[in-house]
Amino acid sequence: MDRIIILLFSPIVLTLLLAGCKSKSVVEEFDEIDKGYDYFPLEVGKFMEYQVDSVVYDITAEGSIAIPSSSYLKELVVDTFRDNANRLIFRIERYTKKNLADDWKISDVWTANKDEQRAERTEENLRFIKMTFPLVANSTWNGNMFIDDTQIISVAGESVELYKSWNYEVLSVGESEEIGEVIYPDVSTLQQAQNENLIELRYSIEKYARGIGLVYREMQILDTQCIPNCDLPNQPPDCFCGISWEEKAEKGFTLRQTMINHN
Repeated sequence: MDRIIILLFSPIVLTLLLAGCKSKSVVEEFDEIDKGYDYFPLEVGKFMEYQVDSVVYDITAEGSIAIPSSSYLKELVVDTFRDNANRLIFRIERYTKKNLADDWKISDVWTANKDEQRAERTEENLRFIKMTFPLVANSTWNGNMFIDDTQIISVAGESVELYKSWNYEVLSVGESEEIGEVIYPDVSTLQQAQNENLIELRYSIEKYARGIGLVYREMQILDTQCIPNCDLPNQPPDCFCGISWEEKAEKGFTLRQTMINHN
């Protein structure tokens, strides 16, 4: 950071000298604040590996079915480039495989970037503001400001408004947490969505470990037309009072992404 050193000590510039010293102090104090940048590290050569467990819901002629799946995901930061706004962008190659013994196969390419105010990722050509800095508990922001939250996403051939009613919030910062089989001493939990009504559930959280990055992600994006009436003595057999979302979901998905390896 540039520092201005005033070498003139005449009465005319004394006021400027004092003002300069005051500004310098504020800048140094500002720099010393832990903003949380290292919850979102970006570096060429960094890799992250995850186990991904999901359930996709689909409507068939026989009714709604749940299709479970398990796979592995690897993200590797391979390069950087400058965009039209001269921002430093990190190129992330994503690889998948069904079983641990299988070879990795590239699936797509995403990007990420970070500055003093926020961290962003572009996923499937959708630009998300993942964090804002400083990272403070209870802070909120519009992480989908570059996205039309009414756009339709196809899930198993069904139309879903995946990003409807999202509102980003930091739930906690710097807490110890066990994720998978690992205890991380410093984890921050960010919530992207927590909204539920009679026919829609939108829930999404991400957990970031200091110096590592994303270590856990969970999503529940579910729609249904099952609206049980608990005041009635007799309920339909497939839409009864107290039915869970997993039982009544007709389209959408659930997902759990857990860190298993990194460098």
